[in-house]
Amino acid sequence: MPNEVEQSQNGPSRSVLSEVVTRCLADIDGITERFLIDVQDIDGYAGSSVQDKDLRETAVASMELLLRIVGDLPVPERLAGISEALGHRRANQGVPLESLLRAVRMDFRILWTDMLARVPAESLSDFTQDAVRVWEAVEFHTTRVHAGYMDELASMAHEKEQQRAFLLSRLLSSDGRDSQLLGQAARALGVTSSGAFVVAVGAESARKEFRAGVARAQAEDYLHERDGALILILEDRRPPSGRAGSAVPAWLTRLRCFVAPVAESLAEVPKMVRVALEAVAVLDLAAPGHQTVRQAWGPVAAERLGEFGEVLAEAVLAPLARIPAAEQDRLVETVLAYARTGSVSLAAQQLYCHRNTVLNRLARVHQLTGYDPAVHTDAATLMTALQCRAQQQQQPGDLFGR
Repeated sequence: MPNEVEQSQNGPSRSVLSEVVTRCLADIDGITERFLIDVQDIDGYAGSSVQDKDLRETAVASMELLLRIVGDLPVPERLAGISEALGHRRANQGVPLESLLRAVRMDFRILWTDMLARVPAESLSDFTQDAVRVWEAVEFHTTRVHAGYMDELASMAHEKEQQRAFLLSRLLSSDGRDSQLLGQAARALGVTSSGAFVVAVGAESARKEFRAGVARAQAEDYLHERDGALILILEDRRPPSGRAGSAVPAWLTRLRCFVAPVAESLAEVPKMVRVALEAVAVLDLAAPGHQTVRQAWGPVAAERLGEFGEVLAEAVLAPLARIPAAEQDRLVETVLAYARTGSVSLAAQQLYCHRNTVLNRLARVHQLTGYDPAVHTDAATLMTALQCRAQQQQQPGDLFGR
C-alpha cells in the first residue's frame, strides 16, 4: 500500500520525517481528539447514528494508516482494508457521502498541523515542501473510502430491490388479507396500504414504449417486472376531496396498456393485477392508448368460455354460414353497429344506409338464428357468440368498438 503513494523527490531527510512520524504515532490519541472535536461541525455527523466509540476507533486507525504511508512504514494487516471498510460502514449508517469525504479530507489539515508542530525550526523550510506527500496519502485513503461507500450503496440497493421484488411477489400471490404482509409490502413499495391504486400492465409489444412513458412521468419507482410483464402500481395521492375525477393520469391513457379498475386499497391490488394480466394476454393492443374492462370483457369472456364458447358460436351462428359471405358480413356489421349505439337511426348513420335497411337486416338475423338483436338477452347471446368466433379465428379485439 505505501508503494502506491508517489514519494517526494525534494522532501526532508528520512531522519527528520521518520522522527516526525514517530512522534505523531506516539501522540495519535491526541491527534484523534482534535479530529473528533472538528468533525462534530460537519453536517451529517452531529446527531448521526455513528457511535462515539466507533468514530474514535476509525479515526485512530485512519490516522495511523496515513502516518505509516507518509513515513513509508509497513502497514499491518489490521489496517490494510480500513479505508474501504470505513466507506462500507458509513454508508450503512446513513452518513451522507459529501459529509464523509469532508471528514476524511479534514485529516490532511489535522495531520499536517500536528506534523509541522514537531519539525525542528532549522528543517521547517524544507519540510513544508513535502505537503504534497501528506496530501497524496489522504487522497489515497479518500479514494478507497469513496469506493467502499459506493460499493456498499450498490449492495444495499440490490438487496433492497430483491426484498422489494420478494414482497411484491408475495403480495401479488396473496388474497390481500394478510395485514402484516400488506404493511411490509407498503413500506417496501413506498406507498400506504389504505390508499387507492391505479394498476396498469403494458402491452407485450410495447414494453420499451411503456417503460419510457413511465420514466417521463417520473414514476419508475412504481414500475415492476414480474414474469416478463411490466406492472405499474401507482398510488392515487390526491386528497380525498379531489378524487371526484378519474384516478388514471392523462399520460398513462396515451400508452398502450390495460388499466384495471381502481383498487380501493393495497389489499385489492393483487386482484387487479391478475385482471390486468389476463386482459393483456387476449387484447389487441396495437392501437395507441390504453384499454379498460369495457374493451376487455368480450375477449376475456370468450377466452374463459373455452370449448363451451366454441360450441356456443357454432350453435348460434351456424345459420349465417349458409348464406353468401358478403351478406353475412353486412348482417354482422349491422348487429355490431346496433349494439354499439342502441339506436336504429344512429346505426344507419354509421353504416350510411336507411334506417329501414337496418331494421330489415336485424329482422333477417332474427329469422336465420332465432335470436332477436332487439331483445337484450338475445343480443347478449349474439355478442358473446360473435366474440367467441372472433377468438377462434384469432381476431382478438373489441367487436363493439368502444
